[in-house]
Amino acid sequence: MKTTKNKIVYEENINSIKGKALAIVFPENMQEIKSLIKLSENDIIPRGSGSSFTGAVIPKDSVIIDFSKMNKIIEINPSRKTVTVESGVLFAELNAELEQYGLEFPIEPMFAGVETIGGMIAKNASGNREIRYNRMINWIDSLEVIDGKGEHIRVSKSDLSDFVGMEGITGIIILATLRLTNKKTRSLTILKASSLAGIFSANKELRFDPEISSIDLLSKELAVLLGLENKYHVFVEFEGEKGSLRGEEYQKYIKMKKKAYKKAATEGYYYMSNVKFLIESLQDFLIYLEQKQIPYIAHLASGVVYPIFRPSDIEKIQETLQLARRLRGRIAYNFGAGLTKKDALEIGEQDIVKRVKKRQDPQLKLNRDKLIDINLLEASNKVQNPEQVKSEIKEEQKNEAKTEEKTAEKEERLQEKTENKSEDVSRVNPETTTLKKPERELSQEEREKIKKIAAGFFAGGAKE
Repeated sequence: MKTTKNKIVYEENINSIKGKALAIVFPENMQEIKSLIKLSENDIIPRGSGSSFTGAVIPKDSVIIDFSKMNKIIEINPSRKTVTVESGVLFAELNAELEQYGLEFPIEPMFAGVETIGGMIAKNASGNREIRYNRMINWIDSLEVIDGKGEHIRVSKSDLSDFVGMEGITGIIILATLRLTNKKTRSLTILKASSLAGIFSANKELRFDPEISSIDLLSKELAVLLGLENKYHVFVEFEGEKGSLRGEEYQKYIKMKKKAYKKAATEGYYYMSNVKFLIESLQDFLIYLEQKQIPYIAHLASGVVYPIFRPSDIEKIQETLQLARRLRGRIAYNFGAGLTKKDALEIGEQDIVKRVKKRQDPQLKLNRDKLIDINLLEASNKVQNPEQVKSEIKEEQKNEAKTEEKTAEKEERLQEKTENKSEDVSRVNPETTTLKKPERELSQEEREKIKKIAAGFFAGGAKE
């Protein structure tokens, strides 16, 4: 099924990165996706809510698979505390359904109202409670995936890293079996301070409290936008009733905190980035943001910061990311690498991505140029076309099977061939991708259009 409805949602993301979709399909079952992958020669992009800030689902003459019709909760097992869901299930709807069993899925993403489970897995999301619950990969029992060859595979815990955090470039996630926890009663304490020094002094003690699940700092700019006092505000969340705000008061201020990005977007601040730091480097980065008057949200306990910019602040964005690198911040974190942060991957990370991509998507059909450039993949495979990559992998698999049956003499000859072959592999230096200054200024109409998306679709106010 194809559509041209709401094409801006599919062809342009919140950071004004644009692309071109050949078709948008809405599969209802696994077989339709298998057929599409086997028959299509175009780039294929799996898409949940499209809430990526790095262009991870922006098409380039691509076929987009929209998972909005594959949104079923297949099975809830209260005794085992597990749930099996289709990829398009919304996080918010999952937890609403689990509430009747006294259970919850504890990894809550920043845009909880619109994020899908498949998208959270693709980014290996963590959310603001990372110090207590870690990341998505720690809560997955198994996956069912369609790989780049159109084959249905079941993925156990030992192989999850081939797909979790791979941003849809190695396979299309169909089903996930997740572990659950008992639903918690939570409370909140809000701390206010005039200086960052006071905030960091308090954080040193708070982050080791076993009852605390998150410590979220809002910059002064965001606090004012939310109608709060012109001070730093720290939202300290407890697992239990240790906090001073409980029940309805807790819910009121948690909802207020979640509106921070929406409020910033209405003021033109809708380009969001994120960086993870070691705690000792975090203070230097926040002091810089304060000096430059850049609004931000920071998960103090886990060291993740979300600075928010106006899209026209190209130089300020670049300068901020350069400082983050100097402070050894991990730039491609909760939001992934997508198109705009591929250069943030270390050489070792690139090598891992290339190996897994070659194994799971030898014809390079899935989400091309995301996470890693396709030309790097082709260079590492020593070929000019994807079909030859596939042929090489099949040949290697045959050789591995024969090795177990051959004598030591034959194994030695095979090893010699393998060594000779490896000497021919070309080595390349990773190319970098940087944000480029737009060729023209956005019109007022375009700005208003994007603001509406930011204020609604990406802040949970609308469901597409």
